Amino acid sequence: MRACLKTVRFHWIAALVAGIALNAGAADTVNGELGARIDVFLSRITPFGFSGTVLVAKGDQIVLNKGYGLAIRSQGVPNAADTIFCLGSITKQFTATAILTLEMQEKLKTEDPLSKYFEDVPPDKAGITLHHLLTHSSGLVQDIGGDYEQVGRDETVRKILALRLESKPGERFAYSNVNYTLLAAVIEKVSGQSYEDYLYEHLFKPAGMEWTGYRRPKWDESKVAHWYSMGRDNLNSLARPFPFWNLIGNGGILSTSGDMFKWHQALLGETILSQAAKKKMFTPYLSEYGYGWDVLKTPRGTVIQHNGGSDLGNNAEIRRYMDASIVTILLCNQFYNGRPLIDAVRNQIEKLAFGEDVPLPPAVQTPNSATLKGLEGTYTLPTGGSLIATVDGNVLRVRASGQDAVLALVFPEGVDLNYLDQLNRTSVQVMEAAVKGDFGPLSEVLAEKERRLNAVREFVKTRISDEKRRTGELQKVEAFQTLPSAIQEHAFETQVILRGERENLVFRLVWRDGKNVGIGPLDIVTPVSYSFLPVSDTEFAGYDLVTAKQVNIGFTAKSGAPDVLTIYGKQNVLAVKRVSKLGGRHLVSA
Repeated sequence: MRACLKTVRFHWIAALVAGIALNAGAADTVNGELGARIDVFLSRITPFGFSGTVLVAKGDQIVLNKGYGLAIRSQGVPNAADTIFCLGSITKQFTATAILTLEMQEKLKTEDPLSKYFEDVPPDKAGITLHHLLTHSSGLVQDIGGDYEQVGRDETVRKILALRLESKPGERFAYSNVNYTLLAAVIEKVSGQSYEDYLYEHLFKPAGMEWTGYRRPKWDESKVAHWYSMGRDNLNSLARPFPFWNLIGNGGILSTSGDMFKWHQALLGETILSQAAKKKMFTPYLSEYGYGWDVLKTPRGTVIQHNGGSDLGNNAEIRRYMDASIVTILLCNQFYNGRPLIDAVRNQIEKLAFGEDVPLPPAVQTPNSATLKGLEGTYTLPTGGSLIATVDGNVLRVRASGQDAVLALVFPEGVDLNYLDQLNRTSVQVMEAAVKGDFGPLSEVLAEKERRLNAVREFVKTRISDEKRRTGELQKVEAFQTLPSAIQEHAFETQVILRGERENLVFRLVWRDGKNVGIGPLDIVTPVSYSFLPVSDTEFAGYDLVTAKQVNIGFTAKSGAPDVLTIYGKQNVLAVKRVSKLGGRHLVSA
């Protein structure tokens, strides 16, 4: 997910009542057999942790545009087709498009240096061009402050230009929010308008996007989704000082699924950009990044995409499958097992959009809160790990503690615990060496070593170096857990924590057949937990959104209260005994 911390078509008529524009109340849409299949899947996964709005289109036909789960839990407000979500770093494509429209007006050129627009540019940054900013090859740092810090434009520009470069301009790709902060400042200087006003006049209005912006649309606040992470209601951007210049241009714009479909359609034609401008935008430069978009060659053809969000719980993605004329837009307002919800559901929605089958979660019963409460407690495995059951709203949440508990909960069909432990050990060994500058152990386990080694080595070295001011000296490397990969199918992902003097740094290493096939950053790690709901009087079902696998558990009593938790798998049945106290109530061990 690109720059989480910053970082297509219904037409709504704006109704003005007492000077306030109200959302026009776009109806949820489900069209045809394909729309119905996707709707059933999303409806079934909602009790197990899905919350957001999804739009899927084929050509000009929207087959689904519908909300699931709650936008504001405390008020019982549901997500819907017209719910407003934060787009995070998807904002960058609007900034890039605005730069290209100014180039079409002959007011700037993407080859222009920063010194043309800013005074007192230091010599080491004199060679940075707008193209370098657009393609994240400027060498500038990723961020300079918090999203909601109240700072002005000129002050922010001065801070950015005063910082040291991480690399020479044009030398390498390094995703940076400040690149797009500078581009937003250029837009204001060249156009004479505020960033948001320019986007509305030259992008959003021509595309018919009346519900997109920072503050200009006067939304009904009950339509703006709250963000949820780790069980907390983090409100939304409207509850914060917003927008200021650590965010403007690189993240934080709000929109709807319908407006984003209009955006996609506008980019297909020449309403906003000429063919020449679009060629510039969608050319993959370093690291397959164009201007504000990833441009990827995949087994499904060319995919143009971007995502965004924050660790507060908002996460969003637009994927344009250009050869298949399919668009998926995912706007979510919560996390799943500590990671962006879009990562958990993307693959399943893609399969459904392309007509493939996905295992459905079971139909569940309405839970009895008293029954759920009686099942709370800590259940230990014979191998030492534990499963902690707690009531979370109207579901029973079971959390794994220890790799053996992860194995029991995530792999009930059976996976070799020794293999997972070996991946944990190998991950620690290669990262311990990498911290010391030795990439020999990592190179030995890399798939496609000749092609990937230099890029992987540069990525790991750069991330450790860039984060050193935040983390301090790195003191210990630990494997947190190995799970099914959220990035690649039929692969495992080991989450590795590099513990620092002040803060930690987290990587995820992706493995297939004992070889490393991917390595990337993680913002946070959280223990695996599933939501379980009753399917009968004695049995509960859980469903993993990442792997689309069902897990069934049952509870039996040996000492007067339910004190044995059994996980039912294809190869085995694992019994776990309750041994702890929870909520002041003694739980008897069998």
